[in-house]
Amino acid sequence: MNEEHSSQGRVLRTIRVPSRGLWALWFVVASLVGLVVMHFYQGQRATELENRNSTVLEEAGRLGPQISLLKARQIARLEGFLLSGDPSFRRQYVGAIADEDTLFSRLYDLAVDLDLEVRERLAELRDETTAWDLANQDIFSRDSIGEALAVSQRGYVDLERRARQLDEAIQREVRAGRRAMAEVRAWQTRLTFAFAILAMGATVVVGRVGWRFRDLSEQAETRRKDAVDARREIDAVLEATGDGVLGIDLGGKCTSLNRAGTKLLGYTERQIKGRDIHDTLYHSLKDGSLRPRKASPVLDALAAGSPVDSPGGAILWRRRRRSFPARWSLRPLIDGTDLRGAVLTFTDMTEVHEKEEALKRAIQQREDVVSIVSHDLRNPLGVVLAASDLLVDLPLDEDERRRQAEIIGRSGKRMHNLIEDLLDVSRIEAGAFVTRPSLEEVFPILEEARKFFSDQAEGAGVELTVVHSNAELKARIDRDQILQALSNLLDNALRHTPQGGSVVITAVEDDGFIDLTVTDDGPGIEPTVLEHLFDRFSQSTTGGGGGAGLGLAIVKGVAEGHGGEVSVTSQFGEGAIFTIRLPRD
Repeated sequence: MNEEHSSQGRVLRTIRVPSRGLWALWFVVASLVGLVVMHFYQGQRATELENRNSTVLEEAGRLGPQISLLKARQIARLEGFLLSGDPSFRRQYVGAIADEDTLFSRLYDLAVDLDLEVRERLAELRDETTAWDLANQDIFSRDSIGEALAVSQRGYVDLERRARQLDEAIQREVRAGRRAMAEVRAWQTRLTFAFAILAMGATVVVGRVGWRFRDLSEQAETRRKDAVDARREIDAVLEATGDGVLGIDLGGKCTSLNRAGTKLLGYTERQIKGRDIHDTLYHSLKDGSLRPRKASPVLDALAAGSPVDSPGGAILWRRRRRSFPARWSLRPLIDGTDLRGAVLTFTDMTEVHEKEEALKRAIQQREDVVSIVSHDLRNPLGVVLAASDLLVDLPLDEDERRRQAEIIGRSGKRMHNLIEDLLDVSRIEAGAFVTRPSLEEVFPILEEARKFFSDQAEGAGVELTVVHSNAELKARIDRDQILQALSNLLDNALRHTPQGGSVVITAVEDDGFIDLTVTDDGPGIEPTVLEHLFDRFSQSTTGGGGGAGLGLAIVKGVAEGHGGEVSVTSQFGEGAIFTIRLPRD
């Protein structure tokens, strides 16, 4: 920095301003002073003319035509009086004389600054107007008015001519004032332009003396600012991006790391500087075995100065030897024609891989459900077709025909229930699932659900009971939907509970809420399944499967439709507890 200042000082000392530069400087000063003086004088002159035009000429031009208008109204009032005899016309005529005097007084005040011709025309018009008004007032008091009216009308014609002459004289004054104003503006523009040219010429002469030094100084300052701005832009981009950006020199050493990179790798920028890129990020394969330096694509691309992208399934290593799936790209860093190193950009692909796995899982679940649903529909449909064939083709007795009809009814009900479940899930996902709550007693609903599944529980050797603390507990709920949700939970519990087990239905009031729970002592639910248990088509891998995976999704939709929620707690191998929490009101 000191050397830079001293070099600048040497440049300043070598510059000599020639004597003609002083003359040019004085010339510039004189030109500018003259420019200011003339501009001030012309501006003041223009202001005076503009004030005269706006306050005198334009006002006089506006008042002149009003005399003719006033005279026209007076002759009309005179004629109206003579034709109708209405005295109001006379009062209006006399009242207008005061307005006329005010108008003439204002014109006399303005005429002081106007041409002599305007003043003469104004005086003549004033005299004739006074005489005409006196003559007209005399007409108002006469009985015979024919000849007097003719005289008044002739006088009105003369007044009109005088008024036009006055207006023409005023308009000539207005036009003359505008021409003078335009001329002053034109001279002001010419003088400004002329002195500007002189000043520019003198400035060029002075500028040539110090051009070299100024040019060098500006270039140095421009380069400094450009470098600072570019650095700031690069830093802002690196800090704003979500990808890690790592700088590498030709020796394979790390030189810089942006903020996103520090979060991904676990190193601070200070900690990673000077570290070997291979030993830091590529030291091992996915299975943990060491990767030879000769097999490092980053080092090969760095040596060749060529770009390279990550292969499929690539990983990088964080601090403390923790790997993560990554997509990376290496690009050479070139300064002009010189290779300075490389820049490595990398992204953590963990979330992307998780989403891909979730998508694959959803596709597989959909395919499994399609298979299950088609199976669940095909079986009862086959039963319906077989029973209907028997009814049509064979001469069966009344009992057998009734039995076959009942088989058709049960199979149709199975298909109907499956279709309704599919429709309910579709309504829930579309936000069209409608809940119609009413004040209901809770215990009878639980008992109804128990009775509906009592035969299934007895056949499976499972004890099914209802436990409650308040038989009169009431809540605003949709009875049919709550019964449907409990039925889905009981069906799952009975299918997963082994023989000799138990399923318990409970209803508990808790601080304005009602908790409906279904508890079983079956095999429990795997921890990996719990997170997606209430998703559509989700199924457990424990025994008792075979459903379409829609029941729990419907339970969740019913609970949320009531403004509540559903939850599950389970220890694998120790059963499960499903809870529907609903507001009472």
